Amino acid sequence: MNIALRPLLASVAVAFFLSGCVSTPGTDASKATPQYGVLVQNGKLTEEGELRRDLGLEHSTAGRHAAAYAQWLPLAEQGHSASQFNLGLMLRDGLGVPADAAKSLEWTRKAAAANYPDAYLALGVRHANGTGVTKDPAEALRLWRQGAALGDANSAFYAGQALFFGLDVPRDGPGGLKLLLQAAQADTPSVRAQSILGMIYLTGEDGVARDYAKARQWLSLAAAGEESQAQHHLGVMYQFGRGGPADVRKAVAWYERAARQGNPASLNNLATFYKNGKVLPKDVKKAREYFERAHEGGNLDATVNLADMLFLGRAAEAERDKAVALYKQAAEAAHPPGQCRYARALRHGEGVTASAADAALWAGKAKAAKQACDTRLPLATFLK
Repeated sequence: MNIALRPLLASVAVAFFLSGCVSTPGTDASKATPQYGVLVQNGKLTEEGELRRDLGLEHSTAGRHAAAYAQWLPLAEQGHSASQFNLGLMLRDGLGVPADAAKSLEWTRKAAAANYPDAYLALGVRHANGTGVTKDPAEALRLWRQGAALGDANSAFYAGQALFFGLDVPRDGPGGLKLLLQAAQADTPSVRAQSILGMIYLTGEDGVARDYAKARQWLSLAAAGEESQAQHHLGVMYQFGRGGPADVRKAVAWYERAARQGNPASLNNLATFYKNGKVLPKDVKKAREYFERAHEGGNLDATVNLADMLFLGRAAEAERDKAVALYKQAAEAAHPPGQCRYARALRHGEGVTASAADAALWAGKAKAAKQACDTRLPLATFLK
């Protein structure tokens, strides 16, 4: 089984949580704000400042965002970087206040100027996506590296991923790998970094030697952190005995954990087990249900497997037209088995109007992808 290595970062998006942690301001804002008094002094929150911080967090947790904003605003004005960052989030998302991209950016930059790590991460995401700022991947990388230098695992993850895979920046495999390892080994590690490291060592791509022992090590850590892709690939390793003895029961257990999170590939594998009745008790109804869910999740193997069940009438009456429509969908998405099945259907007029020319076209595409595809045998015979 060839497992393609794909970066987790197709488009950058980060969810942050409002933080009540104390952070050292970049400036000593010991001046009292009119009406509020001194809340930050000598780089630390005063007792009154701590009360405001904690009350703001309480309001935020309860969904009282306007009240939280009111508590954090004077702290931010006196230089408390965590509060500055929180205001940036609230203004970005319109939580308790009208959304204001310019003010959000201003507060986030103030937090970054005070070396608040999450602010570097957030600003990097803005520049990577071009959200409220000019899209600038190089600037995003610079900001993430600054966050990583402060020990932030998430910043190290984004910087490492961008460098290792060359995501809109010049590729630097060794530099990217070093940052991914930093993120994966942090006191509060990045589970996504652990997952990507597992995949890097599992596939042995991009200049890194394949190492099943390291792959299993990193995937196990990420899987324990409920990263569904890691759970799925750990299941694959146990199923096929990569990095240790094969253990089908453990493979099924990991597939099931990933499937509970809706992982399409694990749903497809479990469905295959239920359909064949070799690893799990045969249950064609459950197989069809899982294939449907995996197909809806975008897994093209499941699209073809579901189509096979529809074509043959497994777990329900046969629906050849719907089956062939699914083969066509998979074929158009460059899925070689789907291309070959669609070619067979076209050649023999099964669930679709026969067309020798179209059949030859799709069979040729399947063969170009090194998929054996002899269309002389009709689907009705081939699938049985």
